[in-house]
Amino acid sequence: MLLHGFASSKYSTKALYFSKKFRSLKQYRFIPFDFNPTPLDFKYMTISGMIDRLRQHVLEHRIQRMRVIASSLGSLVALHFTRRYGIIEKMLLLAPALHYKPRGITEEQLEEWKDRGEGEVEHYRFNRSIPLWYRFHEDGLHYSMKIPPSVPLIILHGRKDNVVPIEESREYALQHPKMVKLIEVDSDHLLHDELDFAWQLVTDELLT
Repeated sequence: MLLHGFASSKYSTKALYFSKKFRSLKQYRFIPFDFNPTPLDFKYMTISGMIDRLRQHVLEHRIQRMRVIASSLGSLVALHFTRRYGIIEKMLLLAPALHYKPRGITEEQLEEWKDRGEGEVEHYRFNRSIPLWYRFHEDGLHYSMKIPPSVPLIILHGRKDNVVPIEESREYALQHPKMVKLIEVDSDHLLHDELDFAWQLVTDELLT
């Protein structure tokens, strides 16, 4: 299963890439999960809601075990989902958000967001700005602390990432050396130029 990042979807570059690659592995069922299939889903999205939506999907489809590729914010969802419910056996995290932290927004903008009740976010899937409920930030504060990994995981992170600094992954790997393997690459947050390498990690390590 692939868990996409913030303001993304199951139609992202990563999701489409891995969907194509998994067609050659008939023994696996690949699911590019979509946390916000409509603009309204995105407007009222919270991290807790993302975890619950994933849980509902797992229950409805009677999934007993799975391995996960998670990107950015999807990584945070994967970490907390696994801690609560298990099921996930291994994870490959791509430029992961390991805890909630408002990024690219000033204190003044946060206050304005709070006063208005919602703020505009450029959504890649819908190619337009969509309002996001301030509750996303309030809920996110419950996930501001990093939690230890519940299962072995690989982190692929770019040194040029200007969204989630690679230092966060370095610190996490140092804190949990027996559970976390960090691989650094000369790339940015999107890691689009490292997808072939990411696929190698999937076949060599995630699925073994």
